[in-house]
Amino acid sequence: MTEPRIVVVSPRTWGQFGNFLAATRLAGVLRERLPGREVDVWEAEPLLPFMGEYGARIAEISTGSPDARTRTTRYLALMAEIDQAYPAGFETDPGHPVADRLDGLREALAEARPELVIGTKGFVARLCRAALHGSDVPVVSYVTNPGLLELPIHRSAALHATLVPFAWAGQRLVTEVGADPASVHVVGPLVARHDLGSFVSADVDLDARPGWPVPAADGPDRPRIIVFSNRGGDDYVRVLNHLADRHPDTDVVFVGYDDPALIERVTRDVGLTRWRFHTKLTQREYFAYIEGAAAADHAFLISKAGPNTTLEAASFGIPVLMLESGLPMESWVGGLIDEHGLGRCRVTADELLADLDQWLTDRALIAARKRDCRAFAASVLDPQGTAERIENAIRPLLDRRRVAATPGAPERNRP
Repeated sequence: MTEPRIVVVSPRTWGQFGNFLAATRLAGVLRERLPGREVDVWEAEPLLPFMGEYGARIAEISTGSPDARTRTTRYLALMAEIDQAYPAGFETDPGHPVADRLDGLREALAEARPELVIGTKGFVARLCRAALHGSDVPVVSYVTNPGLLELPIHRSAALHATLVPFAWAGQRLVTEVGADPASVHVVGPLVARHDLGSFVSADVDLDARPGWPVPAADGPDRPRIIVFSNRGGDDYVRVLNHLADRHPDTDVVFVGYDDPALIERVTRDVGLTRWRFHTKLTQREYFAYIEGAAAADHAFLISKAGPNTTLEAASFGIPVLMLESGLPMESWVGGLIDEHGLGRCRVTADELLADLDQWLTDRALIAARKRDCRAFAASVLDPQGTAERIENAIRPLLDRRRVAATPGAPERNRP
């Protein structure tokens, strides 16, 4: 007899692997909290080729748009196109043309025979619901970024459960989409404290020296700054040149994610051999940098305002200086940063450079934001509590299905 199975379906090409990392984190929680079950993580793209096609277009919009406003316009246009092709209600309509596009997913689920399916995008959960039409297998949407609920393709009242990180996201599903309040579960953010921004690559071995430079014994501690450039490099090149010109007494780690041409350009121009430059990081290098930054009195992260990056940094007590990405589902992150004192979020590089000068001139501002990050992490980022709430949301779905499958089970227990 095969073990009961839970399947988590997640796209790799939507969100620069962050979404798939969230799926692996979730799977780890389920294995720990629901022993005796197989928990599989499936890539969506091999089963649903159109997901990869859309993912490639999202990547081009993200990296190929000249500015945030253009990025927003182009992204929303693509989402409207997807919404037209996959309109509200398709997930419960077996006669809808979408059904003909789901053969790969439908066949894989029929072979795996899971007792529960989770999609890490609302759109993916809706596709799973459609592929399982006629089955009693419950389908759950695990919301990794509540900003996605602004987009119709990620919202549905037809799912058996939706797990959200914050109460305001759950309320939006109830009031705007008509979801049953009993099906919406506020579980909190699942922060793993090890995959900040998905820049870690365990199979890349770089020659660059890992770890922060050691300051001279009689010299002052230098501020430690991590700069992540993963969505267009020009603004971050400006930041780097500004630091080199005005604040050379800092230690900088610059990550031009998967962009060797950018790294070649900045290493040629900056000329500070003490600074570190990477296109990816090994696990060893990553931990050396993060632990060193977390231990320093004056350290911070500069990047685009992604929710996972912000939350992961806060969990280490590292404040942030962020640039808005122009992606509408990330527009809420600036409010989170401001509300909890996690740092600053700006629209333009000029604004960010002004903040940078202010922080490095008055370093007490950095120390204050670090304290705020730690307070936020202690009060909001509760990995064990989140894991328990995920279990409490999932286990009743499994129990109800098991009762319904038992011969002679009363009808009221059937889903």
